[in-house]
Amino acid sequence: MVITAPLTSKIKSYQGNPILKPSPKNGLKIESELMVFHVRSISKDRLIEKIGEISTDELKTALATLKDITTL
Repeated sequence: MVITAPLTSKIKSYQGNPILKPSPKNGLKIESELMVFHVRSISKDRLIEKIGEISTDELKTALATLKDITTL
C-alpha cells in the first residue's frame, strides 16, 4: 500500500495545498495543486509508472496540512 494525494490543474489555492510548478523533477506539464485533503491509500499494484516526485519543501507543506486536518 502507498499513500497518495491527487493533483488538479484547476487551482483553487486552498490553504495548505502546495501549488506545483512544472519541472523536470516532477514531470508536470502545467501548474497543478496537490489536493492534500483527498489523501488515499492504494495498492502498489495500481501504480503503472513513476512520472515524477515533489520537492522536500512541497512534501513538508503537504504533511503540515495533513497534520492540521487530522488533529482538529
